[in-house]
Amino acid sequence: MTIELWTLAIALITAITCALCGVLLVVKREALVCEGLSHAVLPGIVVAFVLLRDRSSPLLIAGAAATGLVMVLLVQAIHRTRLVDRDASLGIVFAAMFSAGVLLATQQLRNTHFHASCIIDGNLALSPLDTLRIGAFDLGPKSFGIMLILLLAIAAFLYLFFKELQLMLFDETLARGFGFKPALLHALWLAVVSLTTVAAFETAGSVLVVALMITPPAAASLLTNKLPSMLVISGLFAAISAVAGFYLGLYLDISPTGPMSSASGLLFLVVLAFAPRRGLFSRWKRRLRARQTLQEHLLLLRLAQLNAHDSKCGASDSGLAGELCWPTKTLDRHLRRCQKTQLVAGPSSQLQLTAVGQRRLAELESELMRT
Repeated sequence: MTIELWTLAIALITAITCALCGVLLVVKREALVCEGLSHAVLPGIVVAFVLLRDRSSPLLIAGAAATGLVMVLLVQAIHRTRLVDRDASLGIVFAAMFSAGVLLATQQLRNTHFHASCIIDGNLALSPLDTLRIGAFDLGPKSFGIMLILLLAIAAFLYLFFKELQLMLFDETLARGFGFKPALLHALWLAVVSLTTVAAFETAGSVLVVALMITPPAAASLLTNKLPSMLVISGLFAAISAVAGFYLGLYLDISPTGPMSSASGLLFLVVLAFAPRRGLFSRWKRRLRARQTLQEHLLLLRLAQLNAHDSKCGASDSGLAGELCWPTKTLDRHLRRCQKTQLVAGPSSQLQLTAVGQRRLAELESELMRT
């Protein structure tokens, strides 16, 4: 495979892996955890490197993942005191751990080249060059193999503990009643998230890891409430963001990390605007429909009252506009709609509520009573 195809493959598998991890964080309302992990793993990386002095050692990932798990446990311990809420405890812990990592790096790695862009942007475009060789065999880029193993591990975890995870997410009390241990399962899942964050850290960078873990699941949550559908849609959105970002970066001759983050954000904005039930456009339509329904009810109710008071003469549109305090254009629009649907009959000076209009008025009153 060429370097471009390997880069696209690494981008795809990293995006899907991060998105699957992020689904449970979004549903559990713990989206900031991945942001905290992307900072809190720094002391683990520094300590592991100081001890091993081997940048390619897999123990660096293990040390960083262990530090991430320590962060999660500390956050939970502080939150259990009920003195500080979860967001505040997360901010306290990850800021402290990141500061400790910076101090360790400045004291222990003074003569080591350390560039901030590697942490922010990652080395996605250069990942295909770091290959794994066993003897004369080239097994492909290391990052691809690591993320593939993680993706398979996450898929196996979801398959084995899917029912337990659903109970943990939606009803912890019921999960305890069935004899499960949601706290332990939650800690195991956060350990998987920590390991995934660390594994994708060097390849994707902190910005892309957070974007891919949160944005596709957040977009999927606007389309469905079902966990299986959310997992599938998140993976699909992540793949679309990876492909779009890769080709945009190729066209602009820049690293694909930034375009992938931008593509995921743009996809979220599209879903936010046009989601069938939770999108901004559908919400605006519901509000407009509710307002029209209320105005239609007021018009029909006032016509019914006037017709009951004087069944011979009916009501005039000029009198209705003053009584309802509506602009003439608003009244004319509603009257045209009511006359078209045969709710109101007669000339503008003698408007009468029809039998169809009386049934519609009863329906509207019962609907408003239910709401």
